[in-house]
Amino acid sequence: TRFVEDGSYLRLKNVIIGYTIPKSIIKVGNKLNLSRLRVYVSSQNLLTFTKYKGFDPEIGSRNGLLTNGIDYGQYPAARSFQFGLQAGF
Repeated sequence: TRFVEDGSYLRLKNVIIGYTIPKSIIKVGNKLNLSRLRVYVSSQNLLTFTKYKGFDPEIGSRNGLLTNGIDYGQYPAARSFQFGLQAGF
């Protein structure tokens, strides 16, 4: 039990926050004939809550039944952010 750790974790994996701009605001100075406008922010692998001391508590498994659940020090999944604008004409 010397190398056994609690591997429990809570992860915010995919988050999207968006706002659709009301049509009353779009109509003001609308030279592009927009019918819809939405802005959003998206993120993958935003937060991980854990007491695990390794890189990533979501360890993979290598080939073989005896090595399942062993942390070989693989790097965690990358965190990414996206900003976007959706327009309807």
